[in-house]
Amino acid sequence: MVEPLEELITEEETPTGEQPKKYTSIAEFINSELNNPLFFFTVEKPGPTKATRGEVAKYWSIDEIMNDENFASFITTDTRNKYLDIIANPSEGVQEDLGNIIIDIYDDISSSKKQQRIEDPTSTFTNPKPDTIITFDKKKTDAGPGDIDYKSLSNSIKEQDLSNIILGEQVQEAAKTAQDVQQAQGSIRTSHQTWGYKTTSNGLITNSAGEQVLAPFWKGNEYSMFTDLDPSEIFRLQQKMVRAGMDAPTLDEWGQWTDREANFISAVFIKAADDPNFAWEKDLAAGLPAYSSTLDRLMTEVGETEDFIKLLNEANYLQAKANVSPAQIQQLVDQAADELGIVITPQNYVDYGNLAVQAYGQAAALEREYKTSLITDKDLILNTTFKDVRATQPGEFPRYLKGSTLPLVLPSYEYLMAQKGEQPIVKSALEIITEELAKRPEVKGQLAAAEDLNNIKYATNLFEASMGAIELGENT
Repeated sequence: MVEPLEELITEEETPTGEQPKKYTSIAEFINSELNNPLFFFTVEKPGPTKATRGEVAKYWSIDEIMNDENFASFITTDTRNKYLDIIANPSEGVQEDLGNIIIDIYDDISSSKKQQRIEDPTSTFTNPKPDTIITFDKKKTDAGPGDIDYKSLSNSIKEQDLSNIILGEQVQEAAKTAQDVQQAQGSIRTSHQTWGYKTTSNGLITNSAGEQVLAPFWKGNEYSMFTDLDPSEIFRLQQKMVRAGMDAPTLDEWGQWTDREANFISAVFIKAADDPNFAWEKDLAAGLPAYSSTLDRLMTEVGETEDFIKLLNEANYLQAKANVSPAQIQQLVDQAADELGIVITPQNYVDYGNLAVQAYGQAAALEREYKTSLITDKDLILNTTFKDVRATQPGEFPRYLKGSTLPLVLPSYEYLMAQKGEQPIVKSALEIITEELAKRPEVKGQLAAAEDLNNIKYATNLFEASMGAIELGENT
């Protein structure tokens, strides 16, 4: 099972006793550390009374402080520039700077006035509005919110081994080709480090409780979350994604995670992150990959859509009229007339024009139905199962994938053809209109008259031949 971002944890001990996360990129590492709650503030929001003002007393993270203008007076310009440089340049040598910025921010806050009153910018002399009051608690900050305080976190960051992130950075580089994929919802944006339109530039997303937390899907996860899976696990995912609308991989690509799978799952990531029902959050709470519910929903929606389109086709709702020119109509009618041996009048071109258009449309429809009746990569992958090779039926073939105790068993050709149903007979527009014309009463009349004429000619020729033979005999 693919582990969600929050569960990618190693078991290494650190000087603080914490278990550091295993990150897929330097950017993710930076954002995670900047979102640790460290500095205790009490914030009284504006309001006519204390009750309506409300009060928030908690440990605030660096990211929250730096992105809330109400805290601006606590931070010096120099420290803010260092912070912005770290965010803008996520590199392997960032550990020292990241550890130092925590201390710099603490020093700035500690040396500032303990309580700051932030005036509402819309407040005027004639329409005064109450201030926001922010109070720093140094004692609680020094103690920290739990087992770790700002000092120990700073030291922990500097001492962490980030060598395992190098692969993640390479994967992110490879993922750039997948970040402009066109899906139904439009072009996937690349400006943020995370997948989803609701995520912030710092990699945060609002959860169901209204809190800002780390986004569930980071750029590069569309590769890093899956490339270490066994081929058998990838194959099961490929089956699900094909049911959800992905183009089917060919037989030699089964169990391989390619750009096709990464592109498709990144679109699933976006749908999951932007889901108004917080599907990703529910999946994580249930111990599932954060994309699970969204992928399952897409499988259902695509299946229902395909069934509906099939129903419309059967009811001829989607049989668009062929775009045929008058010259094509005349040519087709002339060809049919030649085939039947009948004479066409100017009025016939008018009467048979609609038949010609229908013939072109029916021929195209038969061609589409025939192509649909052929066995495709999609049919093959969706009808392949893991099972004991001793249970295979005649015509089935086993295919072994690494990581599976049972082989994949490909269905027989006969089984797949039975699933597809009877193949339609493909006919040309000429064949169709010729058959239709032959059923028309006036054409039947011409054909009967022509047949009578041929019979007369035959009888005449036979009579003349006979008379010739008699005359020849008399001369002899």
